[in-house]
Amino acid sequence: MILTSFRCRNFRNLAQLDWYPPQGMVLLVGPNGAGKTNLLEAITVLGNLTSFRSGKPQSWVRHGEAGYLLRGELVGSSGPVVLEQQGRLGKGLYRQLFRSGRRVSPAEYLTLAPVAACSAADQELVLGTPEHRRRLLDRLTFHLAPTTLDLLLRFRRALRQRNALLAAHHPAPETFAAFERELAQTGAAIVAHRLTACTLLQQALEQELTSLGWLLPKPVLRYHAPEGLEAAAAASELLAQFRRSRPQELTRGHTLLGPHRHDLCITLQGRPAREQLSAGQVKLLATALRLAALRVATERRGLVPLLVFDDVDAELDGATLRRLLGRLATAANQTMLSTAHPEVVVPLAANATVITVRDGKLFSPAEGSYR
Repeated sequence: MILTSFRCRNFRNLAQLDWYPPQGMVLLVGPNGAGKTNLLEAITVLGNLTSFRSGKPQSWVRHGEAGYLLRGELVGSSGPVVLEQQGRLGKGLYRQLFRSGRRVSPAEYLTLAPVAACSAADQELVLGTPEHRRRLLDRLTFHLAPTTLDLLLRFRRALRQRNALLAAHHPAPETFAAFERELAQTGAAIVAHRLTACTLLQQALEQELTSLGWLLPKPVLRYHAPEGLEAAAAASELLAQFRRSRPQELTRGHTLLGPHRHDLCITLQGRPAREQLSAGQVKLLATALRLAALRVATERRGLVPLLVFDDVDAELDGATLRRLLGRLATAANQTMLSTAHPEVVVPLAANATVITVRDGKLFSPAEGSYR
């Protein structure tokens, strides 16, 4: 997938931007606060509807404005497509999504131009809560089988309804039946999809770490379900567990088991990876996980997303950064990176197009400025 033109209005500090990105590797340089991350975030939101940064979507809207506009023309294996996203502030952020002028649902929109995004926040894949790793798995399962999005939405809806019953005073036991059947059926299917994704991710991770010069023992990925559903479970088994756990959950007021509590455990020689790695090794492992998911999607579905990488050189030594830049150059047809240290990165990215970012605007530096 190649982004050939990009229009942005009132997204963070990007008041008015019209850009025709080149193919290959693009390196955005400039000081902190210039707008490099905002630009990569806007491109990520255009494709994925979510950001690689934390915070509420309302924060995307430029201060004092009522909303934002993102529009991109992209070319992929199936031809050109125009994506447009209009965000308007209200009680939250209300969005309208368009494909070549036709309004579409989020499910359809998300299949059109996925963006593979890497950033400092990826350290949470190793150091953070299970939620971060579940998101990695679920995004990969969606790329492998887009129908899993509907499964996840159905599961979350039934989970909210069951939790509401658990928090109510003395609900009748029979009122749980329909919600628990839905949770069991969708939950078992979600676990099966995640297990497949986990196996493929493990294989690809070993390849990525080898290419990046990983010197430690290879990490092991394991899908962990506290209730013992590490193997594909029948819906009937999960349903029985929901029924058995109900008395305890009535005292707690929420559902204690199911895919929403599962984890993707990462270990090195049997110990949690987060307990053994330096900051640089954490970043390298997290980046390898992102690239492994990209590799799986590319090999299994022919998807070649646009790749963005914010603050690419952070926490990495020169030799590791050189290997990473070499891998990024081959990972996608178009790669956009950012750095606040062009004197370090530019000499290692010989074929990159260098663009300076200042105050939310883009400038082409003088030839050889950073080399």
